Amino acid sequence: NVLEWAKRYPDDVDRVVPIAAAARLDAQCLALEAIARRAIRSDPNWHGGDYYDANRASPDTGLALARQIGHVMYLSKASMERKFGRRSAGRDSLSRDDGDLGLSADPAAAFFPYREVESYLDYQAEGFADRFDANSYLYLTRAMDEYDLAAGYGSDADALAAFEGEALVMSFTGDWHFTVEQAASVAGAFRERDTPVAHHVIDSDHGHDAFLVEPEHVGPPLRDFLADGVEGRAVDDEGPDGSPREDADHEPNHAPVHSSLFKG
Repeated sequence: NVLEWAKRYPDDVDRVVPIAAAARLDAQCLALEAIARRAIRSDPNWHGGDYYDANRASPDTGLALARQIGHVMYLSKASMERKFGRRSAGRDSLSRDDGDLGLSADPAAAFFPYREVESYLDYQAEGFADRFDANSYLYLTRAMDEYDLAAGYGSDADALAAFEGEALVMSFTGDWHFTVEQAASVAGAFRERDTPVAHHVIDSDHGHDAFLVEPEHVGPPLRDFLADGVEGRAVDDEGPDGSPREDADHEPNHAPVHSSLFKG
């Protein structure tokens, strides 16, 4: 959204801060979202999207599976290993009976452990269908898939050419959903049109969710940028590999990453 504001309304926006974002989804994210949508559409209760009749059940199982796929996209390999590893959850797998997810029994599951990572994903998915709609999930992911900053223009830089404000691009080293390299590309598009921009890279192994669970790292550069633009005291401008740019006029100020704040 924020990149689109700079593109569509360049005269009405002074400062933009795309956080953990990219100009478009890459092929891996497109593939995972396609699988998530197919999980919803394969649910026998989807009924081609016409499941709103009071006598019809909603495709809650498909939506729960889609949520699980999406949730894995937000986590990093390191954070999942640290939080879950290969530990057993110590209780029967929801896949061994109908459970809250409505899954059919899996006879083979009785011979294998129900792991903590499975338990966490099941916990996250169980209540999701109560507060979200399957068709909305389909349309929103389609909209994200379709978005391309350069659409209608020759390049990302051309799309942002009319913007005369300042930009702070923030990325996280452990985010494989929207990578540091993709954020650097966005920052490069601003630079190509001589727009004042800083690419602030935060060292984190929390994955895409880092922008939610590490507010102490996001808040200071955001606050100082809104107050003083790219010259803000806590704003670092770094290269695509996370190292300081040659023209940076101050040292990085990354703090150590704290332990995970994920619930579950």
